[in-house]
Amino acid sequence: MACFITPMITAIVTTFFRKKIPAALKISWLNIMLWGGVAMLVVDHFLQGEIVLYPPFLTSMQNPAAFSTLVQEIVTVGGLMTIVVVILWAILVAVTSKMTYLSKQVE
Repeated sequence: MACFITPMITAIVTTFFRKKIPAALKISWLNIMLWGGVAMLVVDHFLQGEIVLYPPFLTSMQNPAAFSTLVQEIVTVGGLMTIVVVILWAILVAVTSKMTYLSKQVE
């Protein structure tokens, strides 16, 4: 339904503050991973009919009783996806930093 909202909020924050984050952390990689995931999820939800082009845009919001289910999905599913992406990004940054360090040691 709306699991893409959590990674989208994270992507907005990291995009907004990208100039303040050291280049060694390769925040652009995280932004690409997050925005790519958001784009894929939006397309998937649109094709499934869960997102429509008219308000309230999320079909699950048409029923006020389903709002708690929507929030629960945003927090649990979206939160888990965001955590997994951030962990994968951290692993990529650590591995490339280690490889760079080792290649400088060989020279």
